[in-house]
Amino acid sequence: MNKRKSALHTLLVLLLAVALVASGCSSKSGSGGSSETPSPTGQSGQSGQGSGGTQGGSTGEQSPGTPKRGGEITIAYGIDVSNFDPIKGSNGADHSLLWPVYDTLVRFTPDLQPVPGLAESWEFENDVTLVLHLRKGVTFHDGTPFNAEAVKFNIERTNAEGSLVSELKSVQSVEVVDEHTVKLHLSKPDASIIAALTDRGGMMVSPAAVKKYGDDFPQHPTGAGPYKVVKHVNGQEIVYERYENYWNPDEVYLDRIIISIIGEENSRINALKTGKVQFVPGIQPQNMATLQAEKDIEVIQGTSLLYRRIYINTEMEPFNNKAVRLAVTHAINRDQLVQALNLGYGEPAHQPFPSGYWAHNPDVKIEYNPDLAKKLLQDAGLQNVKFQLLRSPDPYDARLGDLLKAQLQEVGITVEVEAMEPNAAVGAFFNKQSTALLGNWTGRVDPQLTINSLYSKNSFYNISKAETANSERLIAEAAATYDQNKRAELYGQIMKEVLLDEALAMPLFFPPVIYAYHKNVGGVEHNMLGKPLFAKLWLEQ
Repeated sequence: MNKRKSALHTLLVLLLAVALVASGCSSKSGSGGSSETPSPTGQSGQSGQGSGGTQGGSTGEQSPGTPKRGGEITIAYGIDVSNFDPIKGSNGADHSLLWPVYDTLVRFTPDLQPVPGLAESWEFENDVTLVLHLRKGVTFHDGTPFNAEAVKFNIERTNAEGSLVSELKSVQSVEVVDEHTVKLHLSKPDASIIAALTDRGGMMVSPAAVKKYGDDFPQHPTGAGPYKVVKHVNGQEIVYERYENYWNPDEVYLDRIIISIIGEENSRINALKTGKVQFVPGIQPQNMATLQAEKDIEVIQGTSLLYRRIYINTEMEPFNNKAVRLAVTHAINRDQLVQALNLGYGEPAHQPFPSGYWAHNPDVKIEYNPDLAKKLLQDAGLQNVKFQLLRSPDPYDARLGDLLKAQLQEVGITVEVEAMEPNAAVGAFFNKQSTALLGNWTGRVDPQLTINSLYSKNSFYNISKAETANSERLIAEAAATYDQNKRAELYGQIMKEVLLDEALAMPLFFPPVIYAYHKNVGGVEHNMLGKPLFAKLWLEQ
């Protein structure tokens, strides 16, 4: 056991050294914004805000400027879209690639308040009837009209067999009142229904295109958004061009947006430094300092609902054993992960909601207790416990995987970490070919959507259909409750049963959200989802 502790200590020292060297490796005197590097404060989600502040590593969006029209921008993105059909994709990173193509019925502000989208207004007739008043003069990219029949088609398609989207299951039927008015009849009250219309279920696809292309629709993505896809080379590049007949042309500036798929972060950063790309979302903390030292590059940092977690299959060994699940979660030193990997930025995750966010419950905290972990295994008569953990080949994930492996080895659990291309890893796990997946949860506009997606037994993301004695009842009760304080109380009960009592999920930490971009790029905006909105960007000419 002393050897195990020594190995973990050595690994931790090495990881800290790598992070510190990376963060201070630049000798340039110029700054990409403020000359100060923000101190690690762990203020993730504070006050529920996702905007505000200035540049150079600050929290929020960039300083305002006067938007200019025209030009093109190239963005380095770490992963390709998993599917251009909104209801068929499985990766949370898809949203930023889908939003330019598919306008949603409802939009959201940086701090996740709902605002009009393709539905210009709405009201509840009663607790189970939502009336949507649709925007007029909107067309899909194929020239067909967006109207009430299109909304009915989309929502029914979202709830049909083959869809991976479950957020609109409370919609029992869709009534077309007139060309620009629909009523959603709910099977029960649903406090998250408006927020759900900002997500995949609210992304409107062309009914005519779906009927025309059938299963090949993802190769011909057709929405009502500000940009059309004109080229997609899988795993390499996506090219968007401005849709000339977009209903709100005054908010669309760029002629073209090019997404360059670059899986490795250092390669993305090098492309930014050399000018091959102009915007890189998703920078790791250890790379902030060197980017801030670049005179032509800006860096902003924000907090979000995105957190790192281990997805587990509780139908497969060893996670079908409660003692193993509890031992794993108590053996993970989350504070150590934040310090070693993120230089103290962000905060440990004991639940899917960061501190300061209204759904966060301070009583839901997973104790780091390796002695308890060993006792749980001993009392259950378990020895030589091991499991496979899939991860992406990214160096950051490699360091995270190595640290988790060392922490769990401390209590006698062997982790076989395997690197795999991100979409392949997601596919392997959700096809039940592996026991565990190191991944993200990218958050949702309303906490009920996160609770539904992660803990409801019928959700795609709950691969094992796992539940506690009361979780389904509590989830349904929270969904039917419009009082925010009561909802927060119910979420606390759900999280206590799922995470503390049964350990059906393994939250790790909330990383900071860091964007880097050239100074001539405007419209960069942080939101609490931590997902960039590419259609808002513009260039100084």
